[in-house]
Amino acid sequence: MKTQLIYKNIKDLLLNRDWKIQEVKTKYDLFVPPTVLGFSNTYKLYIYNKFENSDYEKEIIKNLNIISQIYNEDIDELASIIIEDRQILTLHIENESIKNGHPSIPFFNTLINKSKELLQEVANFSVIKQPHFFDNKDEAERYLNYCNFFKNDVGSLITKIQLPNSEEIKEKTLFENSIIGSEINKNLINITDFINTEIIGYDNFEPTDEFLKQNQNLLSVNVSNKLKDLYTGIEYADIEISLKGTQINQITSAKELNREKVYNLSTFSKTIRKKMKEISENDVYGKIVQLKSKDVDSDQNMIIIEGEIKKVKSRISVKLNSDQIKLAADAFKNNRTVLINAILEKDKTQYKVAELKDFRALSK
Repeated sequence: MKTQLIYKNIKDLLLNRDWKIQEVKTKYDLFVPPTVLGFSNTYKLYIYNKFENSDYEKEIIKNLNIISQIYNEDIDELASIIIEDRQILTLHIENESIKNGHPSIPFFNTLINKSKELLQEVANFSVIKQPHFFDNKDEAERYLNYCNFFKNDVGSLITKIQLPNSEEIKEKTLFENSIIGSEINKNLINITDFINTEIIGYDNFEPTDEFLKQNQNLLSVNVSNKLKDLYTGIEYADIEISLKGTQINQITSAKELNREKVYNLSTFSKTIRKKMKEISENDVYGKIVQLKSKDVDSDQNMIIIEGEIKKVKSRISVKLNSDQIKLAADAFKNNRTVLINAILEKDKTQYKVAELKDFRALSK
């Protein structure tokens, strides 16, 4: 029920801002404010709790008007968060050359396009969970379709993007939990803050193995590259990025950017690629160039296939069971093409199979 979710959202918003529920009455929950607001001891906020009634949304808008006045926040943003169940990403740019004028259309076209690419890459990372990958996932496209880019006011240097919150982006499987929009949004702000605070300000930063292990959940070559493209696209202007929802607002910023600082992301990405494996799922067609088997009846047989991966000729080492190695031996003998579908890990100049899903010898 939508109104029950609205009720949950407004309670979560207040509780996460340190309001306390003093009493639950027939029609209202009585909230008392945190001391930091400086209200009198008798002040109470009455939150309408009859979410099954037809007038519920109308009454909640009254509550949102009060909250917007208390915190000096945009009522439309609060309605988006509470009623539409969204989160709001805000990009606030400080650029002296256009602050007193009107930002150019190309400038904001670049900002929007680079922001979309960044959002999509964070969604890919959230699904694939690897520091470097090659493929776009359908779930990333689904996430992007939920994002709503607000039109900027004339002369404004603030761009707002409405993000999904509780929408399911990736379905639950037998071995993996589902992924909802807010999890991807959290990855976005956490990775961006990590890069802004730990990477950009350090020249020629080459992370140690211990640093990489401690921050492995924040490491993404793809996201780093898209953030670099965003910062370059806005001409190294100061930028503040904030995520607002029912949770505590999160803010990160990048100040005094220049070409050298942003280039640190390239150095960082190169280091990650050297230290961590590149992983992708591929169909590979190729010829067997080497057979390695001491006992064809075991499951410890190995072949080397030469084929194209991403239009680059590559060699792939594949472990085969006893039935597969016999097919491979016949294909090798008769110079037949083989097909593998596998999760591949790149190790220096060669790939190895992390998970073999299909192996076939093709007819001539």
